[in-house]
Amino acid sequence: MQSFNWAQFIASTFSIMLLLGAAWWWVKRNKSMGIQGNGQRRIQLVEALPLSLKHKMVLIQIDNQMVLASVSPSEVKTLHAWTEETSHVA
Repeated sequence: MQSFNWAQFIASTFSIMLLLGAAWWWVKRNKSMGIQGNGQRRIQLVEALPLSLKHKMVLIQIDNQMVLASVSPSEVKTLHAWTEETSHVA
C-alpha cells in the first residue's frame, strides 16, 4: 500500500489555486474586449471618479466627442460635451 504524499498534495492544490486566480484576473482584465475587439468600439469609458458610494462622474469618448456625465442609481446627467478638435486648444 502506498503512503499519501502531503507535500505533493499541497503543491498540486496551490498550483490549481494559482491557475484559477490567474484565469480570474485575465477574464476580469479583458472583460471589456467583447466580440468586436478593443480597437473597434465606438463608445469607450475613459475615466470614472467615484464621488460617493452611489454617485460617480464619468468621462466617455464617443467617436471624436468627449462627454462628462454624472451617474447615480436613478439618473445620468450630461455635465459637459465637447469634440476632439475643441479639446486640444491650448
